Amino acid sequence: MSNQVGQAQSIEVKAALQFQSPGALITDDFQKEITDTLRRNSILDGRMNYTPATGDISTYYEQNTINGGVSVDPRNISSSATSNPRTPHGVKIKAITNQVDFGLYDNLLGKQQDNFPELRSKDLADMLNGVGLYHGKMLWRGTDTNLMVPTNLQYVGIPKQITNTFSVGIGASIVSAICAKVASMIASETYELMPTAIYIHPLALHYLAEEEKLASFNSTHISNLSKTTIAGLSVQAIQTAAGVLPLIPEPFMPSAKNATRVENTDYGFAIVTESMIEYHYVGDKGIMLFELGTTGNLAESYVGVKFGAPVAKGPGYAHAYGVVERPTIVAV
Repeated sequence: MSNQVGQAQSIEVKAALQFQSPGALITDDFQKEITDTLRRNSILDGRMNYTPATGDISTYYEQNTINGGVSVDPRNISSSATSNPRTPHGVKIKAITNQVDFGLYDNLLGKQQDNFPELRSKDLADMLNGVGLYHGKMLWRGTDTNLMVPTNLQYVGIPKQITNTFSVGIGASIVSAICAKVASMIASETYELMPTAIYIHPLALHYLAEEEKLASFNSTHISNLSKTTIAGLSVQAIQTAAGVLPLIPEPFMPSAKNATRVENTDYGFAIVTESMIEYHYVGDKGIMLFELGTTGNLAESYVGVKFGAPVAKGPGYAHAYGVVERPTIVAV
């Protein structure tokens, strides 16, 4: 049981009674289970590629052209040597941590009362969940702006890495904008692209679904289409030039008040090629747990650490990030 507790106070026993009669004195007790439906991670974390980092700055090469090829006289063949440049890229490894302390007195008292025998393990698991939750948020909302030369300790969020951007105005069709952007990616003569998913703010997905209710082509674009994203989770899907793409509601997707109309919000969504989104890690792909031992105040300390950073390869062509302006709906 954590030693971070609220302010204690003395009360009379009769004030804690639920019921009193001859031979009966009933006081408050609690269920052993703790109501907990808290979010603990991002869906993207379970679908992107984890790869060991090559160093403190994890590096890779990217090729953007294939040179050569020319028409010649079949009776007078001549050619010139060409080369295909490859550009080095890198991402600085970041760290996320969390800690929980178990005080000696609370440990002993918890064992003696035996009220919440599972609470210690839950607090330890939730300390690790805190790392996973923050990691999931930072995948999309990290505020750093440079992969190689960090400006702060957060990730460079996926939306900040993607340079292929667009917007959907207040009166424009979300579905049409998505289909047009995917088509423009597939039409590339330079890159062989095949986007695999659309991560979208849940409130933007709501507006998309409302739009499709009134559309004459909804049966072929969205209403009868679904796709399984992870085990046990099926979502709506949309027909595009890249095939049927799942519309994955992502609560950590950025959203911001519209700069012109304050009653509206710009909700984010990303068209991504998931095989080209990687998390470069050091040590272990998951969260590492360390026990610091008993400290000077006799508390037991545990620390969770995650080393790594996300990178969206091909940020100008393999992915696209857009915002849709719609009236604000306040999240719970």
